[in-house]
Amino acid sequence: AESKRPPLQLKRDAQGKISSLMVTTPLFYANGSPHIGSAYPTICSDVMARFAKLRGAEVHFVTGMDEHGEKIAKTAEGRKTSPQELVDEIAGEFQGLWEKLDIRHDHFARTTSEVHKKLVYEMWQRCQDKGDIYKKAYSGHYCVGCEAYLDKDEMDENNVCKIHRKEAEFRTEENYFFRLSKYWEQVKAHVEANNDFILPKGRRNEILYFLQDDNKRDFSISRVSTNWGIPVPGDDSQVIYVWFDALLGYMSSLLQPGDPPTLEMALKRGWPADVHVIGKDILRFHALYWPAMLMAVGLPLPKHVMSHGFLTKDGLKMGKSLGNVVEPIPLVEKFGPDAVRFFFSSCLFFGEDGDFSTEAFAKKVNASLANTLGNLVHRLLTLLRKSLVEPLAPNDAFSKEALNASVVYKSAVEAPERVDLAFRKFNFEMAADKALFICDQANQRIMEVEPWAKIKPDAPEEEKQNAIREMLVMAEGVRICAHLLSPIIPGVSKKILDELHGPGNAPEFSWEETAWKGERALLGLTMDNAKPVPVFMRIEMEEDETSKGDEKPKGNAKGTWKPSKWKKPKGQ
Repeated sequence: AESKRPPLQLKRDAQGKISSLMVTTPLFYANGSPHIGSAYPTICSDVMARFAKLRGAEVHFVTGMDEHGEKIAKTAEGRKTSPQELVDEIAGEFQGLWEKLDIRHDHFARTTSEVHKKLVYEMWQRCQDKGDIYKKAYSGHYCVGCEAYLDKDEMDENNVCKIHRKEAEFRTEENYFFRLSKYWEQVKAHVEANNDFILPKGRRNEILYFLQDDNKRDFSISRVSTNWGIPVPGDDSQVIYVWFDALLGYMSSLLQPGDPPTLEMALKRGWPADVHVIGKDILRFHALYWPAMLMAVGLPLPKHVMSHGFLTKDGLKMGKSLGNVVEPIPLVEKFGPDAVRFFFSSCLFFGEDGDFSTEAFAKKVNASLANTLGNLVHRLLTLLRKSLVEPLAPNDAFSKEALNASVVYKSAVEAPERVDLAFRKFNFEMAADKALFICDQANQRIMEVEPWAKIKPDAPEEEKQNAIREMLVMAEGVRICAHLLSPIIPGVSKKILDELHGPGNAPEFSWEETAWKGERALLGLTMDNAKPVPVFMRIEMEEDETSKGDEKPKGNAKGTWKPSKWKKPKGQ
């Protein structure tokens, strides 16, 4: 599995540190409200962007909207509104969801912007000047949902689109075509020479299979069926096909106010992208069509195309007809952004298809965030704030030999390197596991030490001091874990740091802070601090409902949250 997921090749400075990252989500099609399939890659892209920022890199994280095409025009007509009003409304919905999910994008691309249109015109003109655009009549089965003519392997019987489950209509049009065949071998050679261009590697094999000579073709880059789009230069009867238009959104996103709207300027501003994060259903557009377009105008290709699988609900493909679509806004409003971010980035293996059920969501989030992390933090804060009179640094409380012998210390100093590698592999499940291993070790150690028995008023002073020393090491481990998990659960991580450092003392998230800082006392651990605030709210499920596999949260339709509070072990 590891060989299928090599580390991303990221730009580095003279000291070997990650210097910059450009990561993009798909530009989502603006014909409907955001769904969990659009939230998934955006959460994962945000996690990667936050990791790079944690490492001190300059980050350009792009998400946005693909706003032209026949499907949008038809949706607007059905709603009795204009296409522009429709895409404005949908763009607002997407931006609202990203805010709820704590997504911190640097640019929200919109293909209806004038700057973007000028880049599309330049791409068209430069391809035309090279003889790479020509006009011809074409017949085929067209899926409005895909905005594409479909091959036989993309349809079931009766020419039904495998993705949208609707019959593709047979059309004959005279369109403009891009000479994809001219760059076919060049793209194939690039994919073969760069085995990490398409990830995971199974998807690379799919593209190489498609790139066989008998598949060689050109592709249509204009449409006559709608006037909602960028007009073809010199031919107002047609508009530029959405993919030849939308893919340029990645480049127009780099331009700053006042910049000349040119491809050359986008290159100066940081093109190429390091990672395009996309769904497997649009892999061909990003791994074949887009590289060929860039080759045609002499621009560098993105470093990596990272493709994720489909999401299912309770093992079934999501669909409005089945009534099993997971709506992201109610989910985040019910359970909070960190729970949703954690599940979709760290409980599903990126690249494979992933299943969502409310029961699995609650169990996995509770196990990691409420039990492993939340309970440990609450225990440590409660016990130390009962027993620690003055601030004390772990290194001052422990001898160097004793510290080196501590399993919690060992796991804390080894975790950053392992977490770093996992993030660079886009393996957020492993990154979370390696960070939470510190807490696993601390939870095991706290049961061995039993500090709740050692800090009682009648306990020997030596036992009390030993228990405090052990807990100080655990608290420092938790502090490191909070920084390591901050790309995934920024809200919970900040709460932990605020509690450990005391009000107003917590430093900003940074990779430097993932190092052992045992010479520094954590000011939030002493007796003069207030009762600890739970850092994560446990998701409660009815016992009988859970056992039956029913996904309804306990209580009303919105579910019930309870603080993840530490319960004293028996005999305490």
